[in-house]
Amino acid sequence: MASAAQERAPREIERDIEHLRMRLDRSLAELDRRRHELTNVKLQMRKHPMVFIGAGAVVVLLLGGVGFAIYRSHKREEIPQKAKRLRIAIGRAVDEPHKVARGDAPVWEKIVAAMGTTIAVSLTKKIIERTWNQSPPPKVA
Repeated sequence: MASAAQERAPREIERDIEHLRMRLDRSLAELDRRRHELTNVKLQMRKHPMVFIGAGAVVVLLLGGVGFAIYRSHKREEIPQKAKRLRIAIGRAVDEPHKVARGDAPVWEKIVAAMGTTIAVSLTKKIIERTWNQSPPPKVA
């Protein structure tokens, strides 16, 4: 096997290298041409008009949706709209008062809240005491 590679003439090897180099150059030129074609927006618009029409429609719909959302949020802040929402809320409260607010909290919830408050107050007091005791004494001049 090694002797077969050694038996080839240098001219034949050079010819093969030149042939491979030409093929590589052609491939690179084709890739470069395709890259330029792909990044040419006007050419792509001529080749694929429906894609650009669809993309434009999507952009218009998105911008329209954002604009409508902004319009509606400003409209909701107007006094008549606020009054209308308040009237509806009061009507619901009158119709179904049991859904407006829940009753007293369960006992276990009250116990947990009391314990949490006690622990928070205790920790805060200890932190304040440590900070107060660690402060340097005032300098006497």
